[in-house]
Amino acid sequence: MKRIDCRLGITIGDPAGIGPEVALRAVNDLRDDSIVPVIIGRYDVLERHYGDLIAGYSHIEAGFSAKEISPGSRYIFDMPLQFPLPQPGAGSRDTGAESLAYIDAAIDLWKNGLVDGVVTAPVSKGYIEKSGCRFTGHTEYIADALHEPYPYMMMYSQHYRVLLVTTHLPLERVAATIDGDMILRTIYEGHRAIAAIDGGSVRMAITGLDPHCGDDGAIGKFDAEVTAPAVRAAREKGINIEGPFAADTIFLPERWKRYNLVISHYHDQGLIPFKMMAFDSGVNVTLGLPIVRTSADHGTAYDIAGKRSAMHTSMREAIVLASRLVAARRPQE
Repeated sequence: MKRIDCRLGITIGDPAGIGPEVALRAVNDLRDDSIVPVIIGRYDVLERHYGDLIAGYSHIEAGFSAKEISPGSRYIFDMPLQFPLPQPGAGSRDTGAESLAYIDAAIDLWKNGLVDGVVTAPVSKGYIEKSGCRFTGHTEYIADALHEPYPYMMMYSQHYRVLLVTTHLPLERVAATIDGDMILRTIYEGHRAIAAIDGGSVRMAITGLDPHCGDDGAIGKFDAEVTAPAVRAAREKGINIEGPFAADTIFLPERWKRYNLVISHYHDQGLIPFKMMAFDSGVNVTLGLPIVRTSADHGTAYDIAGKRSAMHTSMREAIVLASRLVAARRPQE
């Protein structure tokens, strides 16, 4: 069978954080030469602080063509931005603006057919906002750039997966935002994603929004009136999903592993248990978009930036999963 290579645009995130280190170490640790990595960042930054990690990379710039990207090679897409060279650990408005420029470049490379998917290293939402851009996260920013109204945030590891009905939303707005159609769309999107990743049968569960799913109305009626009907509607369409279940017990490890995916209503309800179980290997996946986008499941970690002590496992897993998702979307020959 003819091998189909996967070109991935990999941003270095905030150049003052651990993003450059984990991106380079993750790429250098790959053992699959069908993945063709294109590191997106400022060459001067990488050369200054991580010169030993960029040996063997080819240097490309704006205007390159897809014909210049060869299987089995590694590339740095240089963005010669006019910012002072940042020092590891010293995040600022400038590093926020620089990291945003890398995201924009990755989207443009994908739009122009130069990469097949995008993997993003961590950025600082705060510093991006201070640079003058409204930014609640990669998920929403990339969706807005592509004019897609329904992005979804899934956290993935080998044994534990969680998908959120809402993304980076203040808790006080969650209940008023969610309705049955929103939950149903999330269920369908999760089913499609896990079927593509795992193959075979998919078994999902969903949490309740309220403690103990409302305790038969003693605490709240949301899950009886909104979550449960959405589950019934999905089951009528042939989706294997159970629930709603109380969030304080569904994430017990042995119970969680019975399912390919658990759906949670809001950010911390799902991400706290996920990061407790899979922080070093977890991957953030954006669903609901035409572009494949994954990310490491951690932040900029300015306190250890430049110290060569950052774990790159999550970033490596993000790259591998992105290649699998790209392959799953291609027509089967």
